[in-house]
Amino acid sequence: MKKYKEIFTVKPEDCISEISPDLPSLLGTYMLVKWMEIVSAKNINQSIDKNKYLTVGEQVCIAHTGMVKEGQKVEIVSTIVTEEKREILFEIKAICNKRTIATATHKRIKIPLKLLEKIV
Repeated sequence: MKKYKEIFTVKPEDCISEISPDLPSLLGTYMLVKWMEIVSAKNINQSIDKNKYLTVGEQVCIAHTGMVKEGQKVEIVSTIVTEEKREILFEIKAICNKRTIATATHKRIKIPLKLLEKIV
């Protein structure tokens, strides 16, 4: 099981207060999803032939259970659980101050670049 991790600092634009100034400056779930996808893509990109394939996100299932304030650091740890044919399944944790604040599963699909060139 291959792991990859990255640390993000919560900026004002990462907070739900961006939705409305009435909301607190706390990390939004939508940013966690973004960071989890980024870290997972970087994880799998270490082992695929980037001249032949790319991966795209297909599904994210997240449980966001802890609050994080602006300025705090969040470590995202992505672990490849299975890689079968075109499907790659990840388990992901978000950790702040040594406490898990979110967990997720994420599925990415490996696509041949030749196929993408026909579509785009």
